[in-house]
Amino acid sequence: MKVLVASTIEQEDKIIELVRQIKEQIFPHYFSEAELRQWEEIGVLSLGASQFEYFGTLRDAFLVITSLQTIISILETKQLESLSSHYKDMFLHNAETLQRYEICFPFTLDQFSIQSNSFPLYSQHHSATKYLN
Repeated sequence: MKVLVASTIEQEDKIIELVRQIKEQIFPHYFSEAELRQWEEIGVLSLGASQFEYFGTLRDAFLVITSLQTIISILETKQLESLSSHYKDMFLHNAETLQRYEICFPFTLDQFSIQSNSFPLYSQHHSATKYLN
């Protein structure tokens, strides 16, 4: 007999926090407001009840958390263009993990290779607390 332990509320909260971090702190540095709105409409990184069913075990939730954290770490690297193929493969592997758990993340690392300075410093997608500190 195999016993599965369900994911915890804390894990689900951590997943929500990491998704929010990507949407509010990383995406606005690379994509325009119009692109961000379009991705919101098609459900990029959207988390609903059905997604949480896909990672209902501790192991599954841990894999999703790890994938999100890895993607964030890679995207926060200052010189993405100079990353080795190892990091590019790691990014792709973790993006595929999210897709396996029905979390829409249709990006390649190349889409994050040029950080745009032409987008506004303030965005509806940025966290407001960022501007209070």
